[in-house]
Amino acid sequence: MTAAPTSNLALAPWHRLPRRTLTIALSVLPLVAIANVGVLIWSLGGINLAARIVAPGLMMLAAALAFVPMLANSLRFALWSRFLGLGLGVRGGFKVVTGTMITNSITPSAAGGMPIKILFLMGEGVTPRRAATLISLQTAEDMLVLSAMLTFCAGYSGFQLVDFLAAQPGLLERIEASLVLAGWIGFGLIIGIAGLGGAIFGGLLGDRLHARAARVAAWMRSLGMHILHDWLAVFRRGKGVALVNLVLTGAQWLARFSIAGIVLAAFGEAWHPALFWLLQYLVQSISSVVPTPGGAGGAEAAFLLLFAPFMAVGVLVPAMSTWRLIAFYLPLAGAALVFFVLHRKVPRFRTKEDSAAHGAVPPHTHPAE
Repeated sequence: MTAAPTSNLALAPWHRLPRRTLTIALSVLPLVAIANVGVLIWSLGGINLAARIVAPGLMMLAAALAFVPMLANSLRFALWSRFLGLGLGVRGGFKVVTGTMITNSITPSAAGGMPIKILFLMGEGVTPRRAATLISLQTAEDMLVLSAMLTFCAGYSGFQLVDFLAAQPGLLERIEASLVLAGWIGFGLIIGIAGLGGAIFGGLLGDRLHARAARVAAWMRSLGMHILHDWLAVFRRGKGVALVNLVLTGAQWLARFSIAGIVLAAFGEAWHPALFWLLQYLVQSISSVVPTPGGAGGAEAAFLLLFAPFMAVGVLVPAMSTWRLIAFYLPLAGAALVFFVLHRKVPRFRTKEDSAAHGAVPPHTHPAE
């Protein structure tokens, strides 16, 4: 009987997280967006943007596609939530997705969106283990769809990107050296964590720490078993939901990484759909490890580096700024608006019973009644 109050108390701080996040975002994001607009104006050199865009309809298409990932991701959450009986719904899915988008835009991209999503799911009343299940399902869908799309785009583009990398003197060597360094660092971290874990569980660092580690390990085992149970339920009776979610996942990533190519086509550049999709995926991957809010600076630099060999020099910077505005700031502004509307406090109309309990007169009721 005492479990429910304790659970509600534990979740209470996360209910206050979204409004704080929105306040910070609405303070920081306009400054970053204004700076990006300034770069766009400077890159145009006083030339009217309409004079450079040869296909305005494609620009409108890119703007529309910018909102597809937010919609598709919210529906994915809603469908899995309904299957698992969590009651998140479409509204809750939008709150989680838009909150994550806003928080990611004002925190270093290297921090990752997974912990932030879990916090927002907890803020909507989802238990930690169910939140972990939802994230694991989405992660599996993303990996499956992205792997298939990457393979297709790399093959269909005739490995133009591979030819470009091979033609850059010293670039492959630098990439190889960076990967080797990252591998050694990762290996060292694994060895260090394994050694620390062995010392803790062996009792070398004290019985108190050993007891805490044992409790955490038991909790992790329980969490893993619960997630496995949820996945088995998906395999037994959730194949239809999984198929629909895979279609939504495909639409999400296809739309997200096609915006750059459509923007370039609007500027009159030759459109290579598979190659440009692959390039934008790489731009996103590079910006995701840049330790700046929303990957600012890293995304722009990666775009200029990767797209430069495949387009005219005079179009490169204006196209980059336009792409950044459409692919990042436009859906972010929409997410902030949706987030604000969904978290707005709706006035509650009192019933006669409530009014009587508070000693108030119900509306539209004569005092004598």
